[in-house]
Amino acid sequence: MDLYEIRGGKLDVITEEAENQDLSRESNTMEPYKVASARGGRATRDISTLQRFSVGTNESLRFERCEDSPPSPTGAEDGLDDDDDDDDVFREGETESEIVMTRNHLQGKVAEMENFAGHLEEIFLTVEENFGRREQHLEQHYNDVLQTLSQRYDERAAGLEEEKKSKLEALYRQLLACGQALDASKELIETAQEIYRSRDKRLFLKTVMPTIKRSAPSAPVINPQMPNSATQTSLRVCWSLFSDDTVEYYELYYRPVLEDMPADSTCAPHESKVKVKETHCTVTDLLPNAQYELWVTATNTTGISPASEKALYMTVPSPPVIKQRECTSCPEAALIRWESGNTNPVDSYNVELSEMGTDGTESGVTESIVAVPTCQCLIQLQTGRRYLISVRAVNIGGPSDRSDVIIVSTTGTFFHLLEETAHPCLSISEDGFTMFYGDEELSISAMAFDDNTFTRCVAVLGDLIPVRGRHYWEVEVDDGTEFRIGVAYVDTERSSYLGANNTSWCMRHILTPTRHKYEFLHNGWSPDLRITVNPVRIGVALDYERGTLSFFNVDLEQHLHTFHCHFQSYVHPCFGLDNPGALTVHNSIEAPEYTFT
Repeated sequence: MDLYEIRGGKLDVITEEAENQDLSRESNTMEPYKVASARGGRATRDISTLQRFSVGTNESLRFERCEDSPPSPTGAEDGLDDDDDDDDVFREGETESEIVMTRNHLQGKVAEMENFAGHLEEIFLTVEENFGRREQHLEQHYNDVLQTLSQRYDERAAGLEEEKKSKLEALYRQLLACGQALDASKELIETAQEIYRSRDKRLFLKTVMPTIKRSAPSAPVINPQMPNSATQTSLRVCWSLFSDDTVEYYELYYRPVLEDMPADSTCAPHESKVKVKETHCTVTDLLPNAQYELWVTATNTTGISPASEKALYMTVPSPPVIKQRECTSCPEAALIRWESGNTNPVDSYNVELSEMGTDGTESGVTESIVAVPTCQCLIQLQTGRRYLISVRAVNIGGPSDRSDVIIVSTTGTFFHLLEETAHPCLSISEDGFTMFYGDEELSISAMAFDDNTFTRCVAVLGDLIPVRGRHYWEVEVDDGTEFRIGVAYVDTERSSYLGANNTSWCMRHILTPTRHKYEFLHNGWSPDLRITVNPVRIGVALDYERGTLSFFNVDLEQHLHTFHCHFQSYVHPCFGLDNPGALTVHNSIEAPEYTFT
């Protein structure tokens, strides 16, 4: 077996084989001895050829034949020789076992070194692979940085080029004005010389003094923006000149103000200019709900005045967008919600409403609720009417155009299901009036909960307008569906069942093997009631003033149960399903006469 080099030397092949050939220089064959027992016995045994060997550092294992000895004439000597031979054999056997152990040990070391070499090779390959990926990543990052720097350089260069161009144009205008001033000075000098030659000193002074007093105009003063002086795309700007300077024309400069633009940015918004002769101007082609920076200069034959201080003007906002799904109503009022849709702040909102005629057209009489500070408004209305309602946004520039009009009816209580409160197993229809509980069971990990969704009870809240008074709606449920319907406070526990706490009141339907069971739950307690006819359409009547919540079988006009409670705050309709099925809410319904008697 070949071994690796150890400390510069080589351990040659160890060969263990009995050679039955002539190893002596005299070509004598070694005969086996018959060794007598040390105890004087006659038994003999064959001893294999005994050979001396030596192991050199750089030479192979060498065996030498033992010298033949003549038989001893005495038995004692023979016995002694036999004992020496036995000792040699034992020593040879021990040496062979040591060689085997050393060989095995060296083989183990060689195997460990091979494993270590393989491990080093794996580490080298891993390091090489990681280095390659890192090199590729650094190269990509380097290219990205170069590209970004190139883009920024181009942008800065373009900005500097524009700035250079504008400054050169301004310098050119100043040079023209300087040339005109030189021409005027030349004419003035010639006129003065002619007058002086006339030798009439009084006439000379009378003619020269107004000219001496004449100079470039002083800086104009731009006026603050006046209310209702703008539209979505235009601004009316006014300024004044507090001196008797002669002005040939004014130049009004303006540019939009971008909130997200850095102060040190060279890519400033485009600057526009209007040349007028009056002290007022209407600027057009502007953006809605945008701030503009304006300043003005005055010019005469002598030169250009310094620029006025900059003033901020605003165009009027864009029309708001009414969120119809979040608007609710009842027989006495309506709650309208909208969103501004403008990036810049709006000072207030105006809500406009007009009653809708029987033929579906607007009556022509429009009422306005002005200075509404937030994006919602509670409007007091008359019962049993239909209204057209719209909203305008207002800032210093004036009111925006009217938003899209919505129709609000006050025949009954109207609301939608609040999808943001629904348990993840529920699906809400597009119109916001029907909830579905599917057969497919979702794992807890697949459900998306937040602080406002129900987590244990498969339920959802409805949005009820916060108006003290009477409210009525109806619920339609399949015959084989277990459900919970009622009302709850907005802060009712989302990890609790409806009716199991003191913040919710509900009617519960349970299917048993023998009958339909109904419970009217509040704080986990229900009276012992038995309903013989299973209601398919259930009416719910809420009376804040009397503190009652009643349930009715609509088909039979039958009273089922009434909770008596002093509601400390406004409540929301609540709906839950305890097994797969569907539940539909019918609202904006006029309450039957028997519900509040």
